[in-house]
Amino acid sequence: MSTNAKNAAGSLVAIYFFVSGIIVVKSAAVLMGEALAEKIILLISDTTSGVFSGWIATALIQSSGAFDSIVIAFTSSGVMPLSLAVATIIGAEIGTTATPLLVSVLGHLRRKDRLSASFNVTMSHVLYNLFTLMIFYPIELFYGSFTKVAEWGSTLFLRATWITAIPDLLDVLTPWVDPLLEIIPAWSGLLMGGVMMVVALGGIEKYMTAIFSMPKSWNLIRATFTKPTRAFIAGFIFTVLVPSTSVMVSLLIPLAGSGVILSEYYILPYILGANIGTVFDVMIAALATGESTSLGVWMVHLSINLIGALIFIPILKPFSSLVRWTADRIAVSPKFTLAIAMIFYSIPIMVMLAYFL
Repeated sequence: MSTNAKNAAGSLVAIYFFVSGIIVVKSAAVLMGEALAEKIILLISDTTSGVFSGWIATALIQSSGAFDSIVIAFTSSGVMPLSLAVATIIGAEIGTTATPLLVSVLGHLRRKDRLSASFNVTMSHVLYNLFTLMIFYPIELFYGSFTKVAEWGSTLFLRATWITAIPDLLDVLTPWVDPLLEIIPAWSGLLMGGVMMVVALGGIEKYMTAIFSMPKSWNLIRATFTKPTRAFIAGFIFTVLVPSTSVMVSLLIPLAGSGVILSEYYILPYILGANIGTVFDVMIAALATGESTSLGVWMVHLSINLIGALIFIPILKPFSSLVRWTADRIAVSPKFTLAIAMIFYSIPIMVMLAYFL
């Protein structure tokens, strides 16, 4: 068997276990019922705690797709209210900046010189998600606009009766789930399913990245940074194939640092396309539940990425100027860069500590 065939087979196996993880989480959550609901509501009780919990959780597991899929499984099983699920989805977007920022910081500490070029990539990703958080969080907090989107999406998909047939098919493909949950405690199943989803999504990223090997990917990426439209489409396609915004944005950092990518003007369109590309693994998770409420939550994930693109595409030039100015100042020294990174990621932790204490 050729290397590409092995990687393709590995991708299929990883996809199977990703979907299986969703089924395990949903089934375990149903078994735990009200007890699980009470614990989740104690931890995430309103929009603010939901947003910042989503930020922290996604930064820790390094995958918004996996985190959003777990949230969808909780929502479909009825243990997480729709409004809290929406809040965590909003917060999860900024959690995806953890990996690219870490890559830049470690590279800066290792080389001990200015890396403003690679920070153009990192800061494009960080500032975009920070600004959209500043826009979407108050809109949801004061008006509940995205909860209304989720409710509308739930009503819309409720009419699609074919959705309920998907879990029946998945039950046939995962006959081992119910017998397993008869043997192990429900909380173990919940933990096991979450780990399966995170590991499986990592496997998909690994095998798909291997198929589109690094030199080939770099050549494709180089060719895209000639027009904003090309960069947007490339970010979208690459992230559908390798379902991780963090991985696909991190891929640009060494290219920018080595001078392959010279114009930060095309970085944001790539990121916008990559963000939209990630909605497909979340859509798979929503379809796997067979619940219209899950698809309503997916509609929020899709909406915030589409709205973000519509807001920022018309202001690419001023945004890129801001990114360049910010990158130059943050990359002034390794110690300063590390301090800024630590402060940035201490924000959600401090908010959550202040919120619960």
